[in-house]
Amino acid sequence: MVDQVGLIGENLGWTVQTAVTLSNTNTTHVDCTNASVVFIETSHKLDINFGSAEADVDDNDIELPAGAHSFIVPKAVGNSTILNYRRAESSSTVVRVVLS
Repeated sequence: MVDQVGLIGENLGWTVQTAVTLSNTNTTHVDCTNASVVFIETSHKLDINFGSAEADVDDNDIELPAGAHSFIVPKAVGNSTILNYRRAESSSTVVRVVLS
């Protein structure tokens, strides 16, 4: 399933991040401060959270199934917004992130 976000009246430039292969459960961080939407494609389950600073992800955070997902970037978490993610299962996981 692909989640969709409707956008109206915004400059929807794309910033494609380098694809990452997660071979362990260390947390990866992406600065989303200047983005309105984040698009995530993952080959396996992924745990994510948003915060005002880099933070570790744990089992209580959102778990995404494999596939393509889109999120409105939350702006109420402070002056900066950071996407934090890690693989949620033992398989190496390829993650692609696009900011808009």
